[in-house]
Amino acid sequence: MLASFSVAPVIAAVSAANLANPLEAYAAYGNAPGAGGAGGAAATGDASAIKFNTFYGAATSPVNYGGVGGTTKAKARYSFDYPATFTEDTVGKVDKGTKGIDCRFVGPSGERIFVISLLNEGMDSQGFNLKDPQKALSSLTNSDTVVQDLVLNAKDIKSSTSSHAGIEFLDFNVPSTQRLLVSIGLQEARIFAIFITASERAYARNPAMYQKVQETFRSYALPGGK
Repeated sequence: MLASFSVAPVIAAVSAANLANPLEAYAAYGNAPGAGGAGGAAATGDASAIKFNTFYGAATSPVNYGGVGGTTKAKARYSFDYPATFTEDTVGKVDKGTKGIDCRFVGPSGERIFVISLLNEGMDSQGFNLKDPQKALSSLTNSDTVVQDLVLNAKDIKSSTSSHAGIEFLDFNVPSTQRLLVSIGLQEARIFAIFITASERAYARNPAMYQKVQETFRSYALPGGK
């Protein structure tokens, strides 16, 4: 189901104080299946001509700031494909400890991809849920001031739902002063959300490239069922 709504002026605060115990973090990247060719935004809007890598995220605790946020595939709590021309950016103490940002990538045209991971019970007294798309999106925008502005300045926000391995996701496409794509999921009382920002000009050159990042976002159960 595809829906749209106007943006509420109030952005709810996010607390990231209760992040999960750390999983052992390593830098781990793989080539996405079917990817080939040189990176970059093609005028054709065809993502198949672009090389993608796969990032496996650890959803580590705030003590693991200052380095990369990747882990091995077997220990991953989430993953997504990203263009090979994007580079991983170090996540600092503030971003990790107070905003819940677990990883961040930067593109050659100023694009950004970042993932936040938060314990659900840290959101509010009633917990976070996906029933109200507008509230779900607004309650996570405190992780980034640019995202806050994009949501506040958007005239229309398109939302839809998707399901992967039994996990439901809310997906957003937000035309604004920049393009914003978001996917939010819940698994084992943990919130996983990916944010992709790009200039409208860069997005128009190849929307499929940015949409692939969003569409390949997955979350996973704790390794070993712990």
